Amino acid sequence: MKKSIILSALFCLVSVSVALADSTVGGSVVNSTAGQTGTTNAATGNESEANLGTVKMQDSKVGASVVNTVAGQPVTNAATGSQSEANLGTVKMQNSQVGGSVTNTTAGQALSNAASGAKSEANTGVVKMNATTLNK
Repeated sequence: MKKSIILSALFCLVSVSVALADSTVGGSVVNSTAGQTGTTNAATGNESEANLGTVKMQDSKVGASVVNTVAGQPVTNAATGSQSEANLGTVKMQNSQVGGSVTNTTAGQALSNAASGAKSEANTGVVKMNATTLNK
């Protein structure tokens, strides 16, 4: 148990992400991640997620824009488990509303992203919207 807590704390330090749930933001959501040499993010477990430079919104409202910018070299993101997800430079919105635009930029050298398991996903530089409205 002690090892997993220390490991989780280490991953939280290097994974710069924004998560919004049941939230209202009057302005913009801006996430900017610049990876230093050797940035690594990993998750293990049955339903784990590895999020690095990711904006996740669920049941939220943003009045203006969502901007996500990720750059680095080398950057590694991995998730293992039967329903794990590895998100690198990704914007994921579920049942949310954005009043402006969504901008997602991912750049770098030696970007690695991997997921393993029966229902795993590896997303790099992706905008995924599920039951989300975008009004410009």
